[in-house]
Amino acid sequence: MWALATCRASIFRGSTPSPYGDPVPDNTTPAASGVLLAVDERMARTWDPATQTPRVVRVVSGAVPSTTDIRTGDRIRDDTNGVLYLVQNVIRPRTPGRTPDTALELKRVGDDGG
Repeated sequence: MWALATCRASIFRGSTPSPYGDPVPDNTTPAASGVLLAVDERMARTWDPATQTPRVVRVVSGAVPSTTDIRTGDRIRDDTNGVLYLVQNVIRPRTPGRTPDTALELKRVGDDGG
């Protein structure tokens, strides 16, 4: 991993049926654990055309080693702080020479409580 890891993480994939038959994300059995993760949270200015005002939003990105099996739609939990993120996009850059880290676009979906 080329980025400076900020924590170790667990990756969750798939869903289980609720008592009513609806799919619910399965955050109990990790698909992988102990994965190095670099999380970067930044503030960004955007323009809201509906209200004609500038807004400040939080943008969360991450990086994992290039060999990590991670997909769009997975959930990744920061095991150090107990924060759960949804993986919105996976970017696997291609460059000659070394293989760069896999970049992630994340959305914070809450605290996992652990």
